[in-house]
Amino acid sequence: MNRLLHVLVLFLALQAGATSAQGVMTFDGCVDSRGQQVRSILDETLDVTFDSRLEDGRAVIRYNPAVLPRLGAQTRMFLFAYECARLNLGMAPEAPRMLADARRADCWAVTTLLRAGHLSQSDIETVQDQLSFSLDEWMLVPEPPRGFDLQACYRESAARPSLLHPAASQNDWNTCTRRCGDTLFACQRRVCGGGECEPCMPAYRECVAECEFRFPR
Repeated sequence: MNRLLHVLVLFLALQAGATSAQGVMTFDGCVDSRGQQVRSILDETLDVTFDSRLEDGRAVIRYNPAVLPRLGAQTRMFLFAYECARLNLGMAPEAPRMLADARRADCWAVTTLLRAGHLSQSDIETVQDQLSFSLDEWMLVPEPPRGFDLQACYRESAARPSLLHPAASQNDWNTCTRRCGDTLFACQRRVCGGGECEPCMPAYRECVAECEFRFPR
């Protein structure tokens, strides 16, 4: 249940919208596998596109929009979602980046962006084309060189229609839980100054449970 709540908090944050900073699309919220909020920090000294690291015991994602300027906003949003996916799936910021984990994070990022409305099916081909890096460009992306198959991620998601095209009851559930998320974020800011805040969680869990009862999926 806690794992579901962590994913739900992130999905609600994504639904709240994305922000653009110097052409870089980042989420209003990202959480790691423990449900802790992950800050995104503009860092013009960074020599790679995005990088996850621990700072003061908390995961952060730093990004530099000046690196690989040919990348469009949607592609940068995907790269940010990928970094967020690694953390949400339980991969530590300092952990070696393994090819076996990359596809999981790719598909997590694609499905989440599609469902949140920040990426459309027609965007996927453009994003994948821009992810074709030269050997020199791979030095600017914190990943081992590899191929991307985002269309396969879309097909897997499309095979489960509830992920991309929710039924009416799912839309009602989304609206209900979004209100729970809004209340949670307000409580986190008020009680704990933002981020993970255990005193706010009982009311949030009760709110989500009520949504599950009222709008079974």
